Amino acid sequence: KLAINVGFDEARSVTELTILATDHPWLLSIIAGACASAGANIVDAQIYTTTDGLALDTIAISREYDRDEDEGRRATRIGEMIEQVLEGKLRLPEVVARRTARGNGKARAFVVEPVVTINNQWSDRYTVIEVSGLDRPGLLYELTTSISKLNLNIASAHVATFGERARDVFYVTDLLGAQINAPTRQAAIKSALLHLLAQEDKAAQPAA
Repeated sequence: KLAINVGFDEARSVTELTILATDHPWLLSIIAGACASAGANIVDAQIYTTTDGLALDTIAISREYDRDEDEGRRATRIGEMIEQVLEGKLRLPEVVARRTARGNGKARAFVVEPVVTINNQWSDRYTVIEVSGLDRPGLLYELTTSISKLNLNIASAHVATFGERARDVFYVTDLLGAQINAPTRQAAIKSALLHLLAQEDKAAQPAA
C-alpha cells in the first residue's frame, strides 16, 4: 500500500523520503501532517501522479540526527504514521494539534505580513498559488489541508523558509484537472488562505 525509499543529501543537510502510494487527494496534507507530528521540517516537496493512479512524492526534511541510521528510523516512523492515517487507524489532526501546541509556547518577536498570489500565467496547465507568511510548526500541513478543503488538487509544491518567513508555492487544478479561472473562485481561495495565515500570525504574537 505504501513504499518509502530514504536517501540522504549531505550537501543540503536533508533527508529525502520518496513515497509511492495510491493517489489520494489529501496525500500531501497527510505527509505534511505526519512530518509535523514527528517534528520534521519540510524544506521541499515534489509531487507526481502516474497514469495508473499512483502518486510518487519526494519530500526533503531537515536532518535532526548526525547518524544516517537515526535519520532512517525517524523516516520509518513518519512512513508508519502516513500508512496508519491512510488506513483510518490514526486521526492526524489530533496528533498534529498536540505536537504544534508544544512548539507554539515561545513568543514570536516578528510580525510577517501574509501575502497570497494566484496566477495562471506562470503555467499553461496549473494555477499557481504563492503563499508567504510567518513560519511556524505545522504550517505546511495547515495550508495543504485548507487547499484540499477548497476542492483543489495539488500537483506540485515548493517550500522555502527565509528566517521567520515561509514561502510556499503550490501548483493546483480543480477536481476536473482545469485551471482556476473564475475571479470569484480565486477570491475565495485567496481569502481562505489569508485568513489562515492571519490567524496563525495572531496566535504567534506575544500577549500584551
